[in-house]
Amino acid sequence: MPQEPKDELILQKLRLDSSKPVSEIASELDMPRTTVQERIKKLLQSGIIKKFTIQTDYSKLGEPVTAFILVSFLAGSGVSQKEAAQKIAEIPDICEVHVISGEWDIIAKARGESIQSIGELVLDKIRNVKGVERTLTCTSFAAIKEAV
Repeated sequence: MPQEPKDELILQKLRLDSSKPVSEIASELDMPRTTVQERIKKLLQSGIIKKFTIQTDYSKLGEPVTAFILVSFLAGSGVSQKEAAQKIAEIPDICEVHVISGEWDIIAKARGESIQSIGELVLDKIRNVKGVERTLTCTSFAAIKEAV
């Protein structure tokens, strides 16, 4: 957590649009530009800000379908759960992979051009990863809020 309330205000602005000029952020927050610039520099140096990134409209890139794939890990398969998750993460079109608790062991987020392409991804790639016992795929109807 940032040390100063100013930092949280700056982070809020950067989360909305990290391409916004420092001078514009400073103006919106009624702070001197140099203060905002120094605070951003300190947030970067301390590791609170890891990187600046973009938000992509995947439908315009031909990948309008988002799916979440739950994976059950097969213990005794000769690989660890983390190793299986890493192999899944290396598959193209996989955006995120998390090792989770509960009935399922791993969850992956994928993007594709169609339900069929997601199906092929699951059947031909994910299910062939050593340690994957079974999967359950859920497609997203709409993203209400998505991390960038």
